[in-house]
Amino acid sequence: MDQISFNGCFGCGPTNEAGIKAVFRTMEDGRVEGVFVAGQQHIGYPDSVHVGPLVGFLSEAMGRLAFPRNLYYLTESIEVNFKSAVSPGVKIRAFATIKRLTGHHLTAEAKMYGPGGQLIAEAEGKYSLSTRPALRK
Repeated sequence: MDQISFNGCFGCGPTNEAGIKAVFRTMEDGRVEGVFVAGQQHIGYPDSVHVGPLVGFLSEAMGRLAFPRNLYYLTESIEVNFKSAVSPGVKIRAFATIKRLTGHHLTAEAKMYGPGGQLIAEAEGKYSLSTRPALRK
């Protein structure tokens, strides 16, 4: 099932020119799959995607495990171990799984893959869960 996107979101916003415009879906087994193709605006070193958009993509994939439960998430912490660099224009996929879910806290893990199933990175994230997206004045 495809997941909702939010126009201004850095991770999924289709109209956010600075964003990564990733697309996410909840799989039948409960995992979240994300797809992202980095552009030239996402590079660091020549021909290499900067770590920032890649970490954001992994965090978004893991946090979105909350959405099927009608909850929002706030990233508490994320640890990423990179195995390979990524060039712009390459389709990458992330698969996120719940590791632990207790009350208002989620611990998740994700793996990010490039073409041919090449492992790019592994991550673990911790998230606070809420029924509303942000604190208001």
